[in-house]
Amino acid sequence: MKKIVIIFFISALIFSCAQAPKESAPPESKDPLSGVFTSRDSKAQTLFSNMNLFANADFSYVNELLTEDFTLRTSGDTGIAATGREDVIKYWNGIHGIYEDISFSKGRLQTFELNNGEVWSAYFGDLYAKGKFSKENYAIPINVWIQWENDKIIHQVDMLDSKFITAEIAAGNLN
Repeated sequence: MKKIVIIFFISALIFSCAQAPKESAPPESKDPLSGVFTSRDSKAQTLFSNMNLFANADFSYVNELLTEDFTLRTSGDTGIAATGREDVIKYWNGIHGIYEDISFSKGRLQTFELNNGEVWSAYFGDLYAKGKFSKENYAIPINVWIQWENDKIIHQVDMLDSKFITAEIAAGNLN
């Protein structure tokens, strides 16, 4: 009888352990800001390609990839820095007005597909540039996020420390 009780106890223990992962496993996430991400996929590669075109003041991709109501924000602005294709080109030309020899590190490139349907590609790396006024070489940590709608870019957020921009503008005001 003792053996039967022990066998029953061990069987019950094994059965409960086998069931535990199914019962304790989290249900499929319904969090709208959860999702999947990939590294260096075609959308992220497009972002990096556009960044390198920007570095050369080549905005040939703008009409093809940016929507007419495209918006650009920077981490230092409380509002939208540029709206639409023409406005964003003007903004980017302003960046080229204070910096030269712009380039980007290889960085990390990823695309995030969220459960709410949003698709974002992001770059995490460094922007290198030489100040036109100070002649100082800058290495600026930067994150660039673009939001996709189908195969068009509808929004961009640039995250960087604005002290590098204000320093170069201040050097220009001294000249």
